[in-house]
Amino acid sequence: MLTTIPFSGFYGSIHDSEIDNVLEQMVSDSSGVSPVSDRISSDLWMHTGDCRTEYSRAYVENFTALLNGETGLKVALTWESLSSPREYNFATDRIFAELSFSDVQKLFCKVSKEKLDTAARERFTSRSGFISHYSPDWKEWGSLKEWDHNQIATILEALVSEFFPVDWEWALIEDFSGSGNLDNWVYDAMDAEGKRLVKIADYLRSREERQYRGHK
Repeated sequence: MLTTIPFSGFYGSIHDSEIDNVLEQMVSDSSGVSPVSDRISSDLWMHTGDCRTEYSRAYVENFTALLNGETGLKVALTWESLSSPREYNFATDRIFAELSFSDVQKLFCKVSKEKLDTAARERFTSRSGFISHYSPDWKEWGSLKEWDHNQIATILEALVSEFFPVDWEWALIEDFSGSGNLDNWVYDAMDAEGKRLVKIADYLRSREERQYRGHK
């Protein structure tokens, strides 16, 4: 079965900021000062490519680990795809994952039905600018086996509100940078020109460090 994963998207979020920080560090010295020109720094952004797929794969793995750790369940969520809108005016990125029906049943049995009531109302109550295609009452959704990715995701949203710590989304990604994985994802996604600019930045940084040691 298919579901989406609770995720704030890349645009204007902590995820976007983490990728931005990696790019800044690639053209900065140990004190955070960039030895390269503003032009090189700005050009680097144009050649970064898309590292978000690998990012979203790791996000699903960490989300699954946190979900199992906080709920005591043993469910398996497998990354399926990342969907990004052409424009971010009305939508954001969505991460899709697959899981078995037996795991959906485990999640449904575990979640507080009061939390599920709240999550369904928040997600599917029609309002100005939004017309819901689902009833805000999950009890009207029919057989659990027929629920789609949006309905199963509502269970996950309810479980997050019930079991996860307040800063759970940051907790999922805090090791991405420390492990060096995010740096690798960003660099691997760059085109040839982007990697050339990083090499220029590395050369200028090394030259500046040598000059500094020579004047000590």
